[in-house]
Amino acid sequence: MANCTNEECAAPDAPCHENYGELKKCPHWKAVGEKIKAIADTKATKTGKKGVVDWGGSSLTTDDLGQITIRNSPFSVGIVGKANSGKTTFLAMLFTLLQKGKKFKDYNFAGSRTLLGWDLLYHHFKVHQGNIQFPDPTPTELLRLYHLSLKDTRNHLHDLLIYEASGETFYHWSKNFDDENAKNARLIYKRANAFALFIDCDDLVHRKGLAKAEIIAIAEMLRHDLRNRPLIVVWSKADRKSEIHTNIVSSLSGELETMFPGMEEIQISNLSSSDPDDLVHKNNIYVVDWLLEKLNSPAGFQIKDLNPTQNDIFLNFRYHD
Repeated sequence: MANCTNEECAAPDAPCHENYGELKKCPHWKAVGEKIKAIADTKATKTGKKGVVDWGGSSLTTDDLGQITIRNSPFSVGIVGKANSGKTTFLAMLFTLLQKGKKFKDYNFAGSRTLLGWDLLYHHFKVHQGNIQFPDPTPTELLRLYHLSLKDTRNHLHDLLIYEASGETFYHWSKNFDDENAKNARLIYKRANAFALFIDCDDLVHRKGLAKAEIIAIAEMLRHDLRNRPLIVVWSKADRKSEIHTNIVSSLSGELETMFPGMEEIQISNLSSSDPDDLVHKNNIYVVDWLLEKLNSPAGFQIKDLNPTQNDIFLNFRYHD
């Protein structure tokens, strides 16, 4: 583990496995914590700037955003969906693919300020002969931010922030925008400039119309004040999509297309039926590729001609004191 010598423990992103209220009191945490602190102190001494390394590379919080935004205005993507819809597993698979040499279409990986956070996902997500050990779901109260530094084809550096929160917070948000338990969903909706809406195919197989209704409720909240922010619909666990009743698939796709004209749909999975398998090795990367393309291609603006009888737009200007 990145932050604890106990492989069964996901602290600090989850409660201590040994039930210590304070992590520093846990013997498993202490050894790693002291090591990280020593590395930070060494780097700070070398640079001559006290506190340059004030965190260990785990997933960020909103209080850490200044470390990213000081360089440029980052792209930011909100991962949205109900509990167990595959959001955390998608992030784990994404980094696993990058670790194994997969690349984005127009960007090269150039580092991360959350490598320990990514590494935590990577080590929790293990695939062995079709058996998958999934990463732990995001705790209800936690908001995670994962960071990637990317270089485009002109060698320009871009920062990508990916927001992730628990499915429960999106459920509460879909019921009541102002729900106390929906604060992380509200924050993601406010700050992200693109979204990936996850649809759980496995849940649609089992709960049919009830699962669809919950997806539509979250989608309605996304539509509320979207303001042309790009959105991609991600059918997760798509190896089971063929088992969903065809009427549910067609009606859900149709309703979402009506709500989000111009949206993109993609199917992803973490179970390979072949090697390579597009659902796994291509489509997980495509989710981010599509969003990056949209975020890096802002729509142009138009000047409205207020007087159609005049050909010169400047002659239409009227000064008002």
